[in-house]
Amino acid sequence: MAYIVTACFILLDMITGIIKAFKEKNYTSSIMREGLFHKAGSILIVAFGALVDYAQTFLDRGVNVPVAVSLCVYICLMEIGSVIENVCTINPDLMPDKLKAYFQKLSK
Repeated sequence: MAYIVTACFILLDMITGIIKAFKEKNYTSSIMREGLFHKAGSILIVAFGALVDYAQTFLDRGVNVPVAVSLCVYICLMEIGSVIENVCTINPDLMPDKLKAYFQKLSK
Protein backbone atom coordinates (compact mmCIF):
# COMPACT_ATOMS: atom_id res chain seq x y z
CA MET A 1 0.00 0.00 0.00
CA ALA A 2 2.93 2.36 0.66
CA TYR A 3 3.88 2.11 -3.01
CA ILE A 4 0.40 3.10 -4.16
CA VAL A 5 0.26 6.05 -1.76
CA THR A 6 3.70 7.21 -2.92
CA ALA A 7 2.66 6.90 -6.58
CA CYS A 8 -0.47 8.94 -5.85
CA PHE A 9 1.57 11.71 -4.23
CA ILE A 10 3.96 11.74 -7.20
CA LEU A 11 1.03 11.90 -9.61
CA LEU A 12 -0.65 14.67 -7.63
CA ASP A 13 2.57 16.68 -7.67
CA MET A 14 2.84 16.25 -11.43
CA ILE A 15 -0.76 17.37 -11.97
CA THR A 16 -0.44 20.42 -9.72
CA GLY A 17 2.90 21.28 -11.33
CA ILE A 18 1.37 21.22 -14.80
CA ILE A 19 -1.57 23.37 -13.67
CA LYS A 20 0.86 25.80 -12.01
CA ALA A 21 2.94 26.02 -15.20
CA PHE A 22 -0.13 26.76 -17.33
CA LYS A 23 -1.31 29.38 -14.83
CA GLU A 24 2.05 31.13 -14.89
CA LYS A 25 2.24 30.72 -18.69
CA ASN A 26 5.55 28.98 -18.10
CA TYR A 27 4.85 25.54 -19.58
CA THR A 28 7.80 24.23 -21.54
CA SER A 29 8.62 20.68 -22.55
CA SER A 30 12.20 20.98 -21.29
CA ILE A 31 11.05 21.88 -17.76
CA MET A 32 8.49 19.06 -17.86
CA ARG A 33 11.15 16.63 -19.05
CA GLU A 34 13.40 17.67 -16.16
CA GLY A 35 10.53 17.09 -13.74
CA LEU A 36 9.87 13.68 -15.24
CA PHE A 37 13.53 12.76 -14.71
CA HIS A 38 13.17 13.74 -11.05
CA LYS A 39 10.03 11.63 -10.73
CA ALA A 40 11.77 8.70 -12.44
CA GLY A 41 14.56 9.03 -9.89
CA SER A 42 12.03 8.88 -7.07
CA ILE A 43 10.45 5.77 -8.54
CA LEU A 44 13.86 4.14 -9.02
CA ILE A 45 14.86 4.84 -5.42
CA VAL A 46 11.63 3.19 -4.20
CA ALA A 47 12.39 0.18 -6.42
CA PHE A 48 15.88 0.11 -4.91
CA GLY A 49 14.37 0.13 -1.42
CA ALA A 50 12.04 -2.72 -2.35
CA LEU A 51 15.02 -4.69 -3.65
CA VAL A 52 16.93 -4.06 -0.43
CA ASP A 53 13.91 -5.22 1.58
CA TYR A 54 13.68 -8.34 -0.56
CA ALA A 55 17.43 -9.00 -0.21
CA GLN A 56 17.14 -8.74 3.57
CA THR A 57 15.03 -11.89 3.56
CA PHE A 58 18.04 -13.81 2.16
CA LEU A 59 20.84 -11.93 3.92
CA ASP A 60 19.83 -12.25 7.53
CA ARG A 61 21.85 -9.87 9.70
CA GLY A 62 19.54 -10.15 12.69
CA VAL A 63 17.90 -6.79 12.02
CA ASN A 64 15.49 -6.01 9.21
CA VAL A 65 15.16 -2.32 8.45
CA PRO A 66 12.11 -1.36 6.34
CA VAL A 67 14.07 0.56 3.71
CA ALA A 68 11.37 0.84 1.04
CA VAL A 69 8.71 2.18 3.42
CA SER A 70 11.21 4.67 4.86
CA LEU A 71 12.04 5.91 1.36
CA CYS A 72 8.31 6.08 0.52
CA VAL A 73 7.71 8.24 3.60
CA TYR A 74 10.58 10.55 2.63
CA ILE A 75 9.31 10.90 -0.95
CA CYS A 76 5.74 11.51 0.25
CA LEU A 77 6.97 14.30 2.54
CA MET A 78 8.86 15.88 -0.37
CA GLU A 79 5.81 15.63 -2.59
CA ILE A 80 3.53 17.09 0.09
CA GLY A 81 5.74 20.18 0.27
CA SER A 82 5.78 20.48 -3.50
CA VAL A 83 2.01 20.02 -3.83
CA ILE A 84 1.39 22.68 -1.17
CA GLU A 85 3.74 25.06 -2.97
CA ASN A 86 2.08 24.39 -6.33
CA VAL A 87 -1.47 24.73 -5.02
CA CYS A 88 -0.62 27.94 -3.19
CA THR A 89 0.84 29.35 -6.39
CA ILE A 90 -2.32 28.35 -8.24
CA ASN A 91 -4.49 29.95 -5.55
CA PRO A 92 -2.48 32.27 -3.24
CA ASP A 93 -5.51 32.81 -0.98
CA LEU A 94 -5.08 29.26 0.34
CA MET A 95 -1.68 29.93 1.89
CA PRO A 96 -1.58 31.12 5.51
CA ASP A 97 0.78 34.00 6.27
CA LYS A 98 3.22 31.83 8.24
CA LEU A 99 3.46 29.40 5.35
CA LYS A 100 3.99 32.29 2.91
CA ALA A 101 6.92 33.50 4.97
CA TYR A 102 8.38 29.99 5.05
CA PHE A 103 8.17 29.53 1.28
CA GLN A 104 9.57 33.01 0.67
CA LYS A 105 12.61 32.06 2.78
CA LEU A 106 12.99 28.84 0.79
CA SER A 107 12.84 30.60 -2.56
CA LYS A 108 15.66 32.97 -1.55
